[in-house]
Amino acid sequence: MTLENNAETDLNEYEKVIRQIKGVISARIVTDNRGDVVEIHVLSSSVRSPKQIVRDIESALMAKFGINVDHKKISVAQMQDEEAAALGTELRLKVHGVEVLLKGRIMESKVQLEIGGEIYQGTATGPNTSSNQFRLVSQATVAALEDYLKGTCNIVTEDIKPFTLAGSPAVAAAISLVTNIGEERLIGAVIVKNDDKEAAVKATLAAVNRRLALLLSE
Repeated sequence: MTLENNAETDLNEYEKVIRQIKGVISARIVTDNRGDVVEIHVLSSSVRSPKQIVRDIESALMAKFGINVDHKKISVAQMQDEEAAALGTELRLKVHGVEVLLKGRIMESKVQLEIGGEIYQGTATGPNTSSNQFRLVSQATVAALEDYLKGTCNIVTEDIKPFTLAGSPAVAAAISLVTNIGEERLIGAVIVKNDDKEAAVKATLAAVNRRLALLLSE
């Protein structure tokens, strides 16, 4: 397996694909001076066996890039569940700001997310109907997520609705995460504490945060 002239770009793309594999937390590819891959180091959770992850890495690199990598060059180090959970918590995006602007029949939603001191923003605009308000807030959240992910994957708000749980108002979101490996449907729900629009943001994040931390983090 040898990288082309744009070795640094290729390296990042290969590592992104590996990080999208279920159970992978981080990945690093080591090359020699000629661009030949010497080692692929992977950190994973304990949800899957190292052999399964190695096979998936081989299959993913072949399917995406047509690259045949020797499984002996792939090393997988596994973290215990509590360690992976702690790492996932550190990597989760948080709500930094939510703004809703009404312009006649049109509503514009702006959402800011924060991680590691960096702010990522997304906006969404559409008809100002009661059922569409939550969707626009969720779509703005998705746009901010995609700003953070820089094209690593695509996220779609399939549905988002308010409901009542044990007498308390709540919001649930159904989100699709689309990567080079396939599509995954994720569900998130939160209790409304102060603002229902902020709850819509948190429900969207509740659906994707853990999966992003495990699959897309470095």
